Amino acid sequence: MEHLELTQEDQKASDNKDKKEMAYVSKWRLFTNAWSIWRVSAKAKKITRKIKQDPNLYSEEWRYNWVKKKIRKVLKIANVQIDVIGIENWLDRGIVLAPNHQSNLDPILMLAINDFNLQQPVAFIAKKELWKTKIFKHFMNLTDNVQIDRNSPRSALSAMKEAKDLISEYKRTVVIFPEGTRSAKQETNEFQPASMKLAQMAYVPIVPVSIIDSYRLFEKRKHGKFVIKVVFGKPLMPEKFISLKTEMLTKNVQKEVDKNIDLYKNWDPKKLGIKPKRIDKKNRTNFY
Repeated sequence: MEHLELTQEDQKASDNKDKKEMAYVSKWRLFTNAWSIWRVSAKAKKITRKIKQDPNLYSEEWRYNWVKKKIRKVLKIANVQIDVIGIENWLDRGIVLAPNHQSNLDPILMLAINDFNLQQPVAFIAKKELWKTKIFKHFMNLTDNVQIDRNSPRSALSAMKEAKDLISEYKRTVVIFPEGTRSAKQETNEFQPASMKLAQMAYVPIVPVSIIDSYRLFEKRKHGKFVIKVVFGKPLMPEKFISLKTEMLTKNVQKEVDKNIDLYKNWDPKKLGIKPKRIDKKNRTNFY
């Protein structure tokens, strides 16, 4: 599992991306929504405290729905619209989603798209630092998420085992970002060779996911609605890859992610005269 480690240079680059992403968020939107953001954070903190006292006080369904409802506020503040292609490839069973990672918004996109009536709820393998931040830490324990220390091979192995149990016992959709950290650009960084080991351990399909343009959310740009495209590729079935070396499997997944980025990065349904098959206004999502 040593290939899941990040170097100190990687960690510094990740920290710099955090600063950059904060810098380009519209100040007036943050200001006008500051009170609402504070209330949501305070509520999440209160719920987390009560759950520690009594884990059964809030049902899992209630917690997932509450978090999903609150992320709508984030999409509204950012004025984001999500165009989804190939949602039928998100199978309603325990699977691994393997998206590229362009920005901190990417997990929110997965939650917004996730329809609990059509797919299993998502769980994330996420860096342990998120459990230490003032805002995110109160949300991380409200849904199924697995901590990983990106500098510890032992932690990576433990995280894989915990995620395997979520898939096998609870049929969760587990999201792992194979790049290990954000690319902050359209092109993907090299996927970590061991990142797809989880799918082999759990013997479940892998769905490659291509996130397009989320990195641009934090760049200076014209005002107005910002469109991010999310493409769900064809599932890779375990009986086809179980005998492959993990490194080769990971390369195959990256090829699929890159292929759909190239295919859809300039795709404009309006210019092509393509209408959405379904529109989810609450979650600001169009399905094609």
